[in-house]
Amino acid sequence: MYLGYVHERERASAEALGLARAIAGAVEAELNTRTAELRVLALSRALRVDDMAGFRERAEEVVAGEVPGSAILLRREDGQQLMNTALPPGETPPRQGRDAPRQSLATGGSFVSDVYFGPVLRRPVVAIEVLVRRPGGQPDLVLAMIPSANAFDAMIRRQRLREGWIASIIDRKGVRVARQPDPERFVGQSVTPEFLATWSAGRVEGVAESISAEGIPVLTAYSRLPEIGWGVAVAVPTSELTRPALRAAVASLLVGTVLLASGLALARWAAGTVTRPFAALRRIAASADDVGGAPDPGGTGLPEADEVAEALRSGARRRRAATASLLESERRLRLVVAELNHRAKNALATVQSLALQTARGEAGGDPARFSSEFGARLQALARAHDLLVTFHWEPAALGAVLRAGLAPWLGGEGSRVEVRCQCGPTVPAAAPGQVQALVMALHELATNATKHGALSTPEGRVEVTCRADEADRAVVEWREAGGPPVLGRPERRGFGTRLLERALARDLGPGGSVTLDFHPSGVRAVIAFRLRKQPRLDDEIPLQRREPAGSGGQGRDADGRPVQHEKGEP
Repeated sequence: MYLGYVHERERASAEALGLARAIAGAVEAELNTRTAELRVLALSRALRVDDMAGFRERAEEVVAGEVPGSAILLRREDGQQLMNTALPPGETPPRQGRDAPRQSLATGGSFVSDVYFGPVLRRPVVAIEVLVRRPGGQPDLVLAMIPSANAFDAMIRRQRLREGWIASIIDRKGVRVARQPDPERFVGQSVTPEFLATWSAGRVEGVAESISAEGIPVLTAYSRLPEIGWGVAVAVPTSELTRPALRAAVASLLVGTVLLASGLALARWAAGTVTRPFAALRRIAASADDVGGAPDPGGTGLPEADEVAEALRSGARRRRAATASLLESERRLRLVVAELNHRAKNALATVQSLALQTARGEAGGDPARFSSEFGARLQALARAHDLLVTFHWEPAALGAVLRAGLAPWLGGEGSRVEVRCQCGPTVPAAAPGQVQALVMALHELATNATKHGALSTPEGRVEVTCRADEADRAVVEWREAGGPPVLGRPERRGFGTRLLERALARDLGPGGSVTLDFHPSGVRAVIAFRLRKQPRLDDEIPLQRREPAGSGGQGRDADGRPVQHEKGEP
């Protein structure tokens, strides 16, 4: 019942807040319409030529289309009124003591005032003002409209408030512009101190507990118009929220008392009929997990107890099945650990081979260069591993593989490496073994381009594309342009060349091929291979036949396929 009260409170708060937003929107639209009318009126020819009689006729035509009781006035910057449609023609309007013209100037030409006492209409009023720019250095004027007292009350009445609900339109200082019900009593007065503290906090909208002007505890939802500063508050008496909960509590207490007394009497009678069935249930529970133990006592003589007995038997069968499944899971876990051990050995062998091959190259005699090149290759290997971890060692998308291999050269506005992958979402992805080989190959191509190729000059660019055909065959093309002229195939074959020409095609699997073209305009490489899926770990590959890759013997790559490695080669 308490949760029901909370739900009713939230529902009423949401409804009141929605109503406050709706009224606030209507107020904003009404003020914008009045401002637009004043702006049009300010452009009249009579006002430009100081024809006050003609301008008054035009202003009275506008007032005739408003709610009765509205007025339009024109005043100077010092507050002296030049015309007021609420006064007969020829009667001198009083001086306005407010600094509203300066406020209009400060807000860029239009302003909506707070509630103040109108000296002509002798009631609380608000003014919608626009600045009238005058030519030839003449002092600017302020054109204002005083809406009727009923103009804003009608906006609230159109919303058809629930009985007992209270809605108020409030200015910036917390003074009521309009109110339903009893507008005559409360318009022009400040809101209660409890709600004024909430209103002065400046929040755009919210819900708060407060006290109404009649002294009734209410839940008040409010919504403010940020550009104008006015707002709307809708109050719901808390008694409307607690009354249904109290009724439900009393009714539930009475019904619950009757049911409790009946239930106690029925339980007392039923207690004497379940002694034997419970004893039978104890025997069934004791023998359910014993395979080949004491015989099942069978039925209990009570339908409900028979259902419990069947549940016990079913539970025992599930536990036996779960135990068998647990044993199977342990066996599979041992297989997974063995596979992980195999992959770790493969990774270590690859790192060892990278170190040996880097040391055999030009960097072998320079410790700083060896550290830089070897570290960069280890980072490329780490990016391949991170990518495989991201895909949970499942096949990875070609676009992700290319971006992982070229990550140090991508990103930023000045990137000169462009990657375009035309493989759709239905194309099979690259297996883990292919991922590692491609990442290392792309790293070597980019490193060579940085040292000797297109990326060694400011004008050089590299374009990498990938596509796949209907036969699930992927093609990765590397094109360099804008770099120094290529003088043909280099005589010396470094680590990168050996990786591309010897190891890459083999690691890509059957059908893999690598074509290097040392074109004068830039190096071009075409890598083609068949996409394939990764084998599952539970295929139970015979562990005794697995040897670490790079040891010179028969090993298996990350896909579980046999690979013959030369000693010291990744």
